[in-house]
Formats: sequence, C-alpha cells, structure tokens
Amino acid sequence: MRITTITIDHGMCEAEGLCASVCPTRIFTYKEKKVPAVSIERECVLCGQCVAICPQDAITHSVLEKARFGPVGDMPELDARVVAASLRQRRSVRNYKKKPIPRAELEELAEIAGFSPTSAHGGEGWTRSCIIVSGEENMQRVLDMTAEYLKMLANLLDSFVVRTVARVKPAPRVGRSLLPDISMRLRRYEQGEDVITYNAPHAIFFHSPEHSVYPQVTCDTALYTVMLLAHAKGLGTCWNGWLMKAANGCKVKSLTKLREFLGFPDHHQVYSAATLGYRAVKLHSTPDRRTAVRFIGEPTRSGSARL
Repeated sequence: MRITTITIDHGMCEAEGLCASVCPTRIFTYKEKKVPAVSIERECVLCGQCVAICPQDAITHSVLEKARFGPVGDMPELDARVVAASLRQRRSVRNYKKKPIPRAELEELAEIAGFSPTSAHGGEGWTRSCIIVSGEENMQRVLDMTAEYLKMLANLLDSFVVRTVARVKPAPRVGRSLLPDISMRLRRYEQGEDVITYNAPHAIFFHSPEHSVYPQVTCDTALYTVMLLAHAKGLGTCWNGWLMKAANGCKVKSLTKLREFLGFPDHHQVYSAATLGYRAVKLHSTPDRRTAVRFIGEPTRSGSARL
C-alpha cells in the first residue's frame, strides 16, 4: 500500500493558499494569511497540482519527484490555428513504410502518454502501462494470432446459438453485424494481404487494471495523446479494435495466445491498441467530418472567428 506524505516548508510558504485552491480532493485546509495545513494524505490522487502551483517551491511530495517537474516557462507558445490544422489533418494511416522507428522516439511517445487525462485517481492505473511490439517476426506473430482470434470469433458469431439469441438481444445482433468486416479481413489474410495490422512495423497496446476507475478512459486518452504526438512527428497511427480484442481474448483458453505473448498482468485488460509507423502515402486534403452541436443557454456571439 502506498504511503503518501506531503510537507510544507513554513519558512518558504507565503500563505497564498494556491495549493488548497487547486487540490481536487481538498486535502489542504487554508485560512487567510496562514500556512495551509495538510490532512487525509491517503486521499491524494497524485495529480501534482499542489507542487506545480507553488511559486516558492515550498511543497514536498513523497511520491512525486521534484526533479521530474518541468518549468512551464520553457514551453513554446501554441498557435491555436496550427493546433486546429494539425488535429484536422491527423488521419488513420493504413499504409506504412517498412522502416522501423528508433527506440528513443518510441520511448518519447510512450512517455507522453503519462500526461494524458486519467481517471485512475492515484491507484494502480495512475502509471500508464503500454507494450510496444517491434520487428517483422514479432509483428507477424501479432498478425497471425489476431487472425486466429478472428476465425474463432467468426465461428462463434455465426453459431446457431448466437444467431438465435441475436433475434431478441441487441448485443449479439451488433456482434453479428461485424461478420462481413471480419470475413473480408480473413479472406485477404488467406490471400497474403494484411488488412489487420497493415504491415506496420510497430503495434502499441495500452492496458490497465480491470477494477480501476474507468480503465477504458485511461487507456483511450493515453493512446490518443500518443497518436497526436506521433502525427506531429510525421508518423502514422491507426486505432485498432481487432488487436485490442485479440489481446484480451475474452480469457477463453483457446483465445489467449496474443495475451500470453504480450505478457501483461492477469488482472489487467488491454483497452486500446494501434499500429504505428512511418506513413507511406500522404493525403492532399482533409476528409469531411462533422459534429452535431446543441447549445443550452445562449453563448456570446463575439470572440474569435472559425479556426
């Protein structure tokens, strides 16, 4: 069990109460012009806001290392138009070069996942956990094991029992709607074409404890953060639900080959996965995408123009 201690240097603190104002679990008690007091430290969710907000650097946290805190002043100013253009131009990539990504870049991509929004609240899932597969032989194994999983899944979805239950239950009906897509991928696989991992040089899997708070959200935000940085670096990614499903294998003995190959803890599940590599082709325009918006309350009509 993690023991957290938070101390405030009274000689340095100027009693502004900033730590108390930003703490999401309100473990700081603050009265005007008095040094904040710390209580119920076990409720700390490791957000680090208290350490980051203190201008005098008066707070010490037993779990969070001050050396890993970077000065905000070093961050370059972001151009909103550039950010918006980058978000619009990020697309799923299904054509990759055979060129592998250097390990240092893969490590940088994995590290940025730790800065994504999380719902782990200081628990085991607070540290993002990912597995990166590299190398033609390993990626071929991922492809073969995913194809094997898809074959078993197709047989299950097309079984008499599932066909019967799908007449009255929506979940198996949705599952059966995937059969054409599964069949297409398996047919191409048998013909020697890879439309499962798209011949990518890497695959990344994010996993989290099953019983942590919103593990799906934690892994999804982590993967998307990686995808955004990868795009900024000129790399391509493609969110891959089939890899995620094959990695979990529903814990059925005959479907756990990929799970065992990846070797993540038994009480974890993979909640998001993607292929990763250098883009082999380049888009010349951004596809049409739309958002349905409904306002409650009248927003101001002044402000910035469309980005």
